[in-house]
Amino acid sequence: MIRVVCALGRVEFERPHTAEGDPDAGRTLVQGLQAIGPGGEPSDISLSLGLLAPRAPYFDQLVLDAVEAGILQVVNLGAGYDDRALRFRHSGVRFFDLDLPDVVADKARRLEVMDTDTTHITLAAVDFGTADVAEVLAHAGHDAQQPTLFIAEHLVLFLEPGGVERLLAGVSSRAASGSALAITAEVHPAGLESGLVVSTVDDVMFSGAGPLHTIRSRDAWSALFQQNGWQIEDADEVTAVNHFELPVAGQSVQIQTQFVTATV
Repeated sequence: MIRVVCALGRVEFERPHTAEGDPDAGRTLVQGLQAIGPGGEPSDISLSLGLLAPRAPYFDQLVLDAVEAGILQVVNLGAGYDDRALRFRHSGVRFFDLDLPDVVADKARRLEVMDTDTTHITLAAVDFGTADVAEVLAHAGHDAQQPTLFIAEHLVLFLEPGGVERLLAGVSSRAASGSALAITAEVHPAGLESGLVVSTVDDVMFSGAGPLHTIRSRDAWSALFQQNGWQIEDADEVTAVNHFELPVAGQSVQIQTQFVTATV
């Protein structure tokens, strides 16, 4: 449902494209999609627009910059119904869109009936909670000897901490010199215990059945990146959007979605 909400929200904005790209691909790709909540009720996608407004351009620009710099591989982790592989089509550039098997199967069906070139796109099914992303990419034809832009927009929040570590390690093993990794990281203020923050979010916002699993301090995110061979760019300049606020350990705590880009 969250993938659908994001996909429907993104097409509400004017988005950039390359000269060879398809500017209308996004709307065509999500035609007929409906965002249905856990109780079977339609979800209000307008609630996502405030988060998407700064986030979508950030990742769009990263892909444009990579294409212009001659990076020939873009790996979209948790791609959902994202259309960047179509909007940013460029001679010689291959896009790898990874997501859950049911999402990948539906996206493949939608791409098949679209009147647009998809020969540069590889779809790969993966369960990020258990699978070895490195093996999935190798099987999909990703070239670990060539630089790659890896992006994970609105993904790691939904993975358990161990899954996030496996993801970063797997991506790192496929990252040649010149590669970059960009993610959205949910960040709580320093001085709080991350497990307490996550459990409080679960209790307060989702009555114990929450889908959000990984929220860390900025320093903890930085350390995790470094452990896996990544150096955060412009570490002192944070691009972020306030996500939600809630009481933790007797104080009001603001959780931010921070946009983190690192080089190998």
